Amino acid sequence: MARVLIIAYTTYAHDGRVKRQAEALSCRGDQVDVICLSSGPLSDTNGVTIVGIEIPRYRGASRTRYLRSYFNFFARAAALATRRSFSARYDLVIVCTMPDVAILSALPCRLFGSRIVLDIHDTMPELYQDKFQGGRGRLGARLLMAGERLSAWMADRVLAVHDLHAARLRQAGIPAGKIVVVTNGPDPRIFKPGFYRARGPANGEPFTVVCHGTVTRRLGLVTAIEAMALLRGRLDDVRLRIIGAGDYLGEIKALSRRLGVEQIVSFEDPVPIHQLPEALSASTVGLVPNYRTSATQLMLPVKLLEFATLGIPVIAARLRTIEHYFGAQAVRYFTPGDSRDLARAIEDLYFNPAQRAALSQRAAAVVEALSWPTQSLRYYQAIDSLLDHHKELLSA
Repeated sequence: MARVLIIAYTTYAHDGRVKRQAEALSCRGDQVDVICLSSGPLSDTNGVTIVGIEIPRYRGASRTRYLRSYFNFFARAAALATRRSFSARYDLVIVCTMPDVAILSALPCRLFGSRIVLDIHDTMPELYQDKFQGGRGRLGARLLMAGERLSAWMADRVLAVHDLHAARLRQAGIPAGKIVVVTNGPDPRIFKPGFYRARGPANGEPFTVVCHGTVTRRLGLVTAIEAMALLRGRLDDVRLRIIGAGDYLGEIKALSRRLGVEQIVSFEDPVPIHQLPEALSASTVGLVPNYRTSATQLMLPVKLLEFATLGIPVIAARLRTIEHYFGAQAVRYFTPGDSRDLARAIEDLYFNPAQRAALSQRAAAVVEALSWPTQSLRYYQAIDSLLDHHKELLSA
């Protein structure tokens, strides 16, 4: 049995990757602690010990406040990790990005003999340049790229979220032998294949398009709102559900009011991962409307994998990584940022239930290869190779 610590600037109940991986280790008998943002009492941890830090997660546009929030969290996480290591050493510390330099919070544990894994959830240089544009954004992205390489150098293992992500990390100078791909395959205990077909919308309910996740500009929700304005009056029973929170939520709500679509667009608070399938089951189509940016081209959206696993047909922006995994027959694509093309895609699936069924079947076949039962083997191998090597060094 190994003693494992996970450090993540996130809320445990809402982060599927952190929750799934922590519980995978706990379920096989490892002792797992997670230091994360506090989100109140938790009832669904499956043996994982949650150590919550009481600071709000910042989602605004200020660089200074972002850095202050990150520094506050990871400084406190480092102190907690060090104190807990005095009582019993951790065999392994897994640091989840963003930011990449969060790995610094695990370095005190290395003094006690812990091995370190850097789990890179997103490519931070591209995300930073998307969020903070202009010359300063480009400079910041270059600095973050250097920080990414340095952070990976300090880690014993680096986890990437898909094949193109791993290729991008190799191009940045991270050794290929250090990188292991573990995709964000949904947890099958929560996202059960066929759940949507068993619990989907009843006859007579509106044709509902759903999009969930962090509400940021790159998510492309402006395109979705504009598409709904184009469909208003043509398809009277089409609705859009937006489930999530974020720094762009106020702008999106204001846009829906300006375009007069408040009656057909609803905004709902985020729900814990284990409640998400139930929340999605009353929808007809899942939507992934991301803009085309350097960051989104490198994303394999978790929501897409969740829709596909549940059996919900998907409309998605035509982006490189999505196309790499899902062919033209598994997803109904539209041109990123083109509200008229999105409106055509919604209308197409509205009048063609047979196409919706075919899309969901093909997407389910694609996502099966990316499922957690397959990915968990890679995850265990990546973890155990470090632990086995660690045992050999200690016994030498």
